[in-house]
Amino acid sequence: MILMRLNDILDAVTSYAPEADLDLLMRAYVYSARAHAGQLRKSGEPYLIHPIAVAGLLANLQMDVDTIATGLLHDTMEDCLATRDELAEQFGSVVADMVDGVTKIGKLEFRSKEEAQAENFRKLVLAMSADIRIILVKLADRLHNMRTMEHMKADRQRAISQETIDIYAPIANRLGLSTVKTELEELCFRYLHPDTYDSMVAKLGAGEAERTQYIDSVCSNLNEHFTNRNFHPRVYGRPKNLYSVYRKMLEQNLEFEQVHDLLGFRVIVTDIGECYVALGLIHASFRHLPAKLKDYIANPKSNGYQSLHTVVMGPENRQIEIQIRTADMHRVAEVGIAAHWRYKEGHLALSSEDISKIAKLRTLFEAANEVDDPSEFLETVKVDLFSEEIFAFTPQGDVKFFPRGATVLDFAYAIHTEVGNHCSGCIVNGRMVPLKYVLSNGDSVEIITKTDQNPHRDWLQIAKTGRALSKIRRHIREEVREKGRTIGRDLLETELKKRRFSLNKMLKSNEIKLAARQFGFRQPDQLFLALAQGDLGMNRILKELLPADALDVEETEESENAIVTFINKIRRRSESPVLINGQEDVLVSYARCCSPLPGEPVSGYITRGRGITVHVGNCPQLLAMESERRIPVEWQRSVKGQHSGELRLICSNEPGMLAEIGNTCKTSGINVTRLEATSIEDNKACLYLEVSVHDVEELSKLIRHLEKIKGVLSADRIRAAQADNQSSA
Repeated sequence: MILMRLNDILDAVTSYAPEADLDLLMRAYVYSARAHAGQLRKSGEPYLIHPIAVAGLLANLQMDVDTIATGLLHDTMEDCLATRDELAEQFGSVVADMVDGVTKIGKLEFRSKEEAQAENFRKLVLAMSADIRIILVKLADRLHNMRTMEHMKADRQRAISQETIDIYAPIANRLGLSTVKTELEELCFRYLHPDTYDSMVAKLGAGEAERTQYIDSVCSNLNEHFTNRNFHPRVYGRPKNLYSVYRKMLEQNLEFEQVHDLLGFRVIVTDIGECYVALGLIHASFRHLPAKLKDYIANPKSNGYQSLHTVVMGPENRQIEIQIRTADMHRVAEVGIAAHWRYKEGHLALSSEDISKIAKLRTLFEAANEVDDPSEFLETVKVDLFSEEIFAFTPQGDVKFFPRGATVLDFAYAIHTEVGNHCSGCIVNGRMVPLKYVLSNGDSVEIITKTDQNPHRDWLQIAKTGRALSKIRRHIREEVREKGRTIGRDLLETELKKRRFSLNKMLKSNEIKLAARQFGFRQPDQLFLALAQGDLGMNRILKELLPADALDVEETEESENAIVTFINKIRRRSESPVLINGQEDVLVSYARCCSPLPGEPVSGYITRGRGITVHVGNCPQLLAMESERRIPVEWQRSVKGQHSGELRLICSNEPGMLAEIGNTCKTSGINVTRLEATSIEDNKACLYLEVSVHDVEELSKLIRHLEKIKGVLSADRIRAAQADNQSSA
């Protein structure tokens, strides 16, 4: 059976690359068969079935022989102790490097804590930047594993599905692999929400006969109109995928029966001109909704997708969406990036730079290289990766793509970093607009710059794209570091003066530089910054710089703890608490263990190198830490920003309950950022909601409103640590 499947792969490759090096694939198959001999999958089947299936998926995407060979070999380094050098000797360095890249991605554990997950995602993006085909192999690997996951335990099914829908499905979408993306989402939906999935499948099945009849009726109707005008495109219809319907239900608070556009239709024509002919004939035959007409042919998506989308009122006065495209556009829509590639004797005939250009992923790669903090990186790219797109034009007519919700400030940074840094205003469609102006499709944008304009922290609330956010943060971070270096230098100079030593003289004589090197720093400025941030104590530096008899000066609490001095310098009065404005910044962050909200009594804890962490005053974790590092903090009277609050609801497990809860949050003006639901005994459900609120009073008010819903038995606030424990339990 396996040999026949291999022959199918060879036949498929020959069909699109007649001169392909099939010998490479045969040798890769033999090597993989020997390496995996005796290994079994969870199902009890020979392990070799898996690499063969992965290679088959890649052949269906019409990949080159190097990529398909990588699919056959992708587990040999991790599971069979093959080495990169051994693979390079037998299959060439290109295949060996790709197998090595897939192996490294395979070792990433996305189900770890948030920071580790973000760092692993950054590593994945960096692996992609080396050769985009690496992630294509990983996507094929993940798709086959998802198809065959029924033999795994339920908790592993959920964990892998969550990772897939968070990371891999959006990347497949970014690469234009709609078939892969859609199937991954459907499989994840099945394992993450099995009850909802089964219910929707049953409802679809119940209406299958009526749906088939309606599809036939619409196709017949369209074909009749086309034939009457001597026009003969290919027309077909299909039900929309379940996950997209489920998302629509959540976003619009609909029940399944209230979703009317469950069907989609496609018209495949010969060339671009016929696309517009078909559109005109459809609009002449059916009443259309102008607001829902989208021309992705004139303005393709950044992943290369092109089609005309229109919504018309079909038979029985039902809304139907029709997509019109050429056969070439259809192939791009199905296999994305791979549709553009050229092969010579079955090998990819493009440079790595060409691949990167086609991939349209430069912003992700740049962010992965530029952002040091993994969590910041994840926040930087997630808007770009997960959002719908719009486009805008430069004055020269060049088109720029942005996630929906992007502003003119994002446009400025898309032009150039310096244009963004010095952006002072902009003209959109001939009129002046503020930096927070949200871009719309087709806007023409001209950026105005001033040399004395520089980024400031408010811009982080305006910018939406990863590129803009990373550039703004970098500039602000450098400003803060410069202030830190100045404060650290002042602190050290003061302590040296007490002992009648001169900092300037020590700098000129290189004594400070030599001391810095003793602590692992290349330059004195790095030492000053470490002192200001509390990473390095004053006494250690003085002991390195001064003779023993010069150290006998009465120490103050401030000289013992440089970061306390640093904090005191930014206080309005030395006796007053540090005021916090509700937003994360360089000096203030919020503890996940207790998730403090404005309006609650809080206390600060001076960390080493990360400023102040704010806790709820009675947080057990805070009370267990060093008391001498606690510091008084208070909320400012007028706080800004959004904070996350965690709620746990126990409610009746009945239809419409989720919609009622969502509607209550919407009516209260509260955004739900995460929702998990599980069934418990006695036909009840346990829901975990993460909501975005301004303060504790807003959260308390929401809880009171939720408790009034019929069927809600209890609604309680929980801390992030509790939520983690509950979900892990």
